[in-house]
Amino acid sequence: MPDATDILGNPLTEAEQKLLAAYRTLESLSGEELAPTAKAGVAEATACLWQVINNLGLTDDRPAC
Repeated sequence: MPDATDILGNPLTEAEQKLLAAYRTLESLSGEELAPTAKAGVAEATACLWQVINNLGLTDDRPAC
C-alpha cells in the first residue's frame, strides 16, 4: 500500500487511512466529466480536505484543482 505511512514514515491510523482515501477519491473525481456546479463542489471539497491531509502530514502533494 503506497499510503501506509505519513511523510515522516509513521504508520497511518485507520482514521488517517480513511481521510486519505476520501481525499484520493475527490482527486479522481476532479478529472471526471461533471456538471459545472458539481465540478466546483468537488474542487472546494478537495481543497478543504487537503487542509486536513496537509496538517496531519499524510501527503506532500497539493490538489490539482
